[in-house]
Amino acid sequence: MKKHPMKRIQVRHEAPSNGWLPIRLTVSGREIVIVASDVPNNPVQELLETLESAARGSEASVWWHLEPDGYYLRFFPIGGEIKLVLEFAAESKACCVEDVLSIQGTRAEVLLPFWRFLREFQSYDYSEPDWPSVDYRRIAAVREAIGISHED
Repeated sequence: MKKHPMKRIQVRHEAPSNGWLPIRLTVSGREIVIVASDVPNNPVQELLETLESAARGSEASVWWHLEPDGYYLRFFPIGGEIKLVLEFAAESKACCVEDVLSIQGTRAEVLLPFWRFLREFQSYDYSEPDWPSVDYRRIAAVREAIGISHED
C-alpha cells in the first residue's frame, strides 16, 4: 500500500466575480485568504509562468493585488529544493514587505499544489467580466518541468 505524505500546501479558490478571486492558501495548517483583483495584472496567468520558471530553477514571483495592498508569492531555488515565501505589502509596496509564511520542500511538494490549482481553475473556464482568460498552452510543459507524471 502506497503511503501518501500529508499535504503541507493546499490551494483552493471560490468562483471569481467581477474581477475578484478568493484564494485559500493553506501551508502546514495555517490558512491565508487572499481576495485578489485582476487589475492591473492577471495573477493566475502570472502563476502559470512563475511555476514554470521556478520548476526550471529560477527565482520567480506572483503579485496578488488586493487594491491597494498585495501579497507577493515568491519561489526561490535552494539546492535541489524550492522555498516558498508569502509576503504581505501594505499598498503593494515591494520595498516594505513583511513575511507571512514560508516553507521549503521538493519541487513536487511545493509546486504541485499550485499546478493542481491551475488545472482545477482551468476546468471552470471562467470568462469576463468575472475573470480574464488565461493562456494554458504551457501547462503540460509546467507539469513536465515540475517532474510529475500523468497520474499525479
